[in-house]
Amino acid sequence: MRILHYYNSEDQMVSQHVAMLQASMGRDAENHLSSNADDARTLLQGSHYDILHLHGCWRNSSRNIVNIALCKGCRLVVTPHGQLEPWVQEKDYWKDKLPKRVLYQQRIIQQAYAIIIQGRMEQECMEHLAWNRRLVTIRNSVITSTISKGEMARQTFALYRKIMDSNTLELLSPEMHQTLKTILMAGIMGDKRWLPEEAVTALPAAVSVPWREVMLYAHHEQITDTIQRGLRILGLEAQDIDVKNIDHFWPDGYQEVPLIGTTIGNQFASENERLIASFKTIRKLIANGQFSIKHLIEMDRELRQHSCDEEELAESLKERRLLKMARYIMQLMSDLTGLTEGFMPVLPLNNRKTRQLRTTIDNHLKI
Repeated sequence: MRILHYYNSEDQMVSQHVAMLQASMGRDAENHLSSNADDARTLLQGSHYDILHLHGCWRNSSRNIVNIALCKGCRLVVTPHGQLEPWVQEKDYWKDKLPKRVLYQQRIIQQAYAIIIQGRMEQECMEHLAWNRRLVTIRNSVITSTISKGEMARQTFALYRKIMDSNTLELLSPEMHQTLKTILMAGIMGDKRWLPEEAVTALPAAVSVPWREVMLYAHHEQITDTIQRGLRILGLEAQDIDVKNIDHFWPDGYQEVPLIGTTIGNQFASENERLIASFKTIRKLIANGQFSIKHLIEMDRELRQHSCDEEELAESLKERRLLKMARYIMQLMSDLTGLTEGFMPVLPLNNRKTRQLRTTIDNHLKI
């Protein structure tokens, strides 16, 4: 894990705190320090960092540094060091703090995966501001004897790990996204002979797969059984990772969504009626921003395992204003689960709305 700390070297207490973190974290993380904007930009643009740890507030250069980091796929942590407390904000409020708050400071806090606070008063201040609810208390050994520098570094690294264990789909390469699709297809179909030959031959060696990220993704999306079945069918041996006990962040307001089958039950006169009820449920899930890959997998299996009257279903979907949405779902299953047109009751439709739904599925665990 590579961390870039950006801080104001003129603040001696902050400088001492950053130096302690670098010295005490050992080999758990590769910590780089920068207090110069040009130097920080060069570091971010020249190599990959997993996390930008921003120390302090109100520096004009921070806006540009944060923007570069986020564009490079870097995740943000902020330690305000008490610089958002009321007595600090009130100093030159109209001429200095308010313009900076509007231009960048509040946005930076909102974009952070987590805010490290160092005491009760700062916590009360941040809770009152309500710019970011992901507040993590890690006391500062520079200013208190209640924590050692080693423990401070350990807790900080644990937070870094928690951040990197959240929304892991975002961390995977395009090649791994394709590998995940192949694994999902195998898990759904139950036989690799039905997979495209080029997809199977393109599978990477097991040793090159980032298993922690892949298995966390499966656990968070509640599709572990499908992933594990696909791995067995493809002969890929995953590392044994106890994902259930790995801490991570959920998006604000996240609620676990049940399967479609659990929601609609089993009492239907025909397969057509069951599919119509399923598409109605999907419409609600989409409206609430809760539609995910597990629902596509469920629909894929439904369509592969049960036949329906396609003409009658299409007409019923049209009457209920569900036809276009059903066509979007067919396209998404083609893209993500490998469903072919032979199993589709309606033709797929790929347009701007489909792409928006794909983005929603990919980003619904995004912090």
